[in-house]
Amino acid sequence: MQTPDVRYLIAAALAISLLGGCAQGSSTPTTPLAPPQSQARTIKRQTTTCPCLYVANGNGDSVLVYPVGTTGNKAPSQYIGGSNTELSDPDDVALDSSGNIYVTNYSASSVTIYAAGSMGNVTPTAVIAGSSTGVDHPLGVAIDALNGDIYVGNLDAGPSGNGTITFYAPGSNGNVEPLGTITGSNTGLGISGALALDPSGNIYAPNERSITVYAAGSVGNVAPNQTISGKSTKLEGPGQVAFDSSLNIYASNFADNYGIYAYAAGANGNVAPILAIAGKKTKIDNQVSGVALDADNNIYASIINDTIAIYPAGSNGNVKPSGTINGKKTELDGPRGITIH
Repeated sequence: MQTPDVRYLIAAALAISLLGGCAQGSSTPTTPLAPPQSQARTIKRQTTTCPCLYVANGNGDSVLVYPVGTTGNKAPSQYIGGSNTELSDPDDVALDSSGNIYVTNYSASSVTIYAAGSMGNVTPTAVIAGSSTGVDHPLGVAIDALNGDIYVGNLDAGPSGNGTITFYAPGSNGNVEPLGTITGSNTGLGISGALALDPSGNIYAPNERSITVYAAGSVGNVAPNQTISGKSTKLEGPGQVAFDSSLNIYASNFADNYGIYAYAAGANGNVAPILAIAGKKTKIDNQVSGVALDADNNIYASIINDTIAIYPAGSNGNVKPSGTINGKKTELDGPRGITIH
């Protein structure tokens, strides 16, 4: 079992103090795999068929990919890792419509971008980093499906270090200024994590004990349109936000109340979850960093103890997962943000 991630524990402590692509089809990798030297074992080259689960493998400085439906102690079908990748404490991963892969690197304060189907010790096609970017210990990345803008949730930026959301034009590279920044006392941001955008471009940000929602294209010191917050929500350090096909809002609970909690589409205020996956049988017995849903609304949770747990659509209560990805061959090492593409 891995040691709890320090920055999430810091986020939880602050909360307490404040409140009292893989492209469709098959592709054959051509770049030799080169895992970090700390990893003694070698991943066999395989053919990847998507849709796939992409995992920001935080402690392993890598991105791991598993075809949807994978369970058990199986090696990833795709691997990005090694000194050329510039991966450093990766926290979240997203893909655009072309399958390009975007990764936030907490320690390096950067976003690294890789071509679709990248495999092994590859060099990024672009890196967003530098003093002009506003990227500061990023925890989340999401791509706007409407225009391809790149959204980043930053932990340590903003007034009093309360976090910011910055966004960039498609194809951005280098020390570029953002197109816009959500920041300020009206925003309700507090250590913004693995944010998400819905199909209309509305922006959902997990904070210490809340989820704040901003209208598409919001910039500046704007108030959220919705805020899910309060005792009834059971939110305690939410780590990532995702949606099902009805746009119900799912959140991973990293601090106390370990579990996956879901709220009705459009939820606002001190609302109770409509679904809660929590309890001993769920295997969520440690910090749960990420959440994602596939096209059939099956629910995936990344747990810091090197496990991905999978639950059938509509799961609620103290339920057993329908499957897990776990074991030495998986290469999981402190998995954090996840996505399905």
